[in-house]
Amino acid sequence: MRTPLTSIIGYLDLLKSHASQDPSEQERFIDNAFHKTQQLKKLIDDLFEYTRLTGGDHNFIRQSVDINKLVEQLIIEFEPVAAEQGIIVVKSFCARPICVERDTQKIVRAIDNLLINALKYSIKPSVMTVKATASNDIFRLTIENEGVPINPHEEAQLFNRFFKRESNDIRSSMPAGTGLGLTIAKQIVEMHGGEIGVVHDNGHYIFWIEMPISFG
Repeated sequence: MRTPLTSIIGYLDLLKSHASQDPSEQERFIDNAFHKTQQLKKLIDDLFEYTRLTGGDHNFIRQSVDINKLVEQLIIEFEPVAAEQGIIVVKSFCARPICVERDTQKIVRAIDNLLINALKYSIKPSVMTVKATASNDIFRLTIENEGVPINPHEEAQLFNRFFKRESNDIRSSMPAGTGLGLTIAKQIVEMHGGEIGVVHDNGHYIFWIEMPISFG
C-alpha cells in the first residue's frame, strides 16, 4: 500500500509546489495520481476481501443459480474487454442447465479474477478458450491462454498471496494487479467445496475450477 500512496503524495506535492507551469505536464501529474488512487483502492478492496475470507467471516448468501448460464453471461460481458486487448475468446458451454446453490456474488468474483488474470498475462494477440462442462455431479470450468513460460518455482506460487508476475506486454492498459486475485479465487472455490488449479506447459496455461453440483 505504501508504494502507490508514496506516488500519489509525490504527484500532489509537484502540483502543490507548482513545479511545472505547463498545463499538459500538470494534466499528466493528475492522470498519474488518479491512476495510483485506483490502484490503491483495488489493493484495499482485495485486502478487505482476503481478510474476510481468511478470518472466518464467510457470510455466504446462497441462491439457486444456473451456473452454466452465469458463466455464459460473464463471458459475454468479458469479450469486449478482451477484444480491446487483442484477445479472441473461444467458448463452449454445457447444453443443459446446471442449477446449484451458491453465493453467486462470490462465485462471480472468483471466475472474474481468473479471467482477468488470463487476460493480463496473455500474449497479444492470441486466443483464450473458456469451457464449462459437467459430469458425475461435478461442474468444471477451464480457462486456457497462451503466455510467457514460467519456471516450476513460479508455478508453485501462482495462488500464493502477493505473488505477482510481470505483465507480458508493457503497453497493456490493464491495471496493475495486487497479487491477491488468484488467492481470493482459491479461497472462494475451496469454501464452496471445490478445487482450483493450473496446468502449465511451456507458456500454455489451463486454469481450472471443479465444484460439486450438490453442496452442503
